[in-house]
Amino acid sequence: MDVPIIWMIGGPGSGKGTQSSKIAKKYGFTHIDPVALVGKEVDSLIVGQTAVGQKFEKLLTDGNSVPLSEIVPLIKHEMNSNRDGLKGFVIDGYPVDMEEAKVLEDGFGLPSMIIALELEEQMESRSSFISYGPAARPSLTSYIDTSKDVMDNYAEITLKIDANQTPESVFEEIQMGIDAWVNSNGQIVFAQ
Repeated sequence: MDVPIIWMIGGPGSGKGTQSSKIAKKYGFTHIDPVALVGKEVDSLIVGQTAVGQKFEKLLTDGNSVPLSEIVPLIKHEMNSNRDGLKGFVIDGYPVDMEEAKVLEDGFGLPSMIIALELEEQMESRSSFISYGPAARPSLTSYIDTSKDVMDNYAEITLKIDANQTPESVFEEIQMGIDAWVNSNGQIVFAQ
């Protein structure tokens, strides 16, 4: 892709969706939520049968999550439908491990930046009631374990943010990080 792509990662309850939306609004990016794309495809079964929707429905009915490799075509479709005046993309909630990172990298190339929202493990009780719909996502403890390799492998482009603060404070740090990154790289101009 010839536009910036940000991977927004973090455990349950870290504010990935909120911050992805804020980035989309501030910088003119398209917010892509893979879990919502799966839900939309499954919901399409109500109005008409699609092969993809049927496949996802079967996976979910059998108690399985939809693998990211199966979601990538939906992400590509979403990206291709939002190309007019495109400033960039923020992919919400992925990857959580190196396997998913490889799937995203193979599908879209290296991300321009990864924003990792970090929560303290004791915050898990706050987020344990959150439903993740059609794509199973790991618990906070599991996320912390599996995401370390992603953050280590992409350390040069990962911005770690303490997500234990208010959403406004988190976004202020994200803005400072994005702006500093843009200034130091000088190759990508974000919309203001």
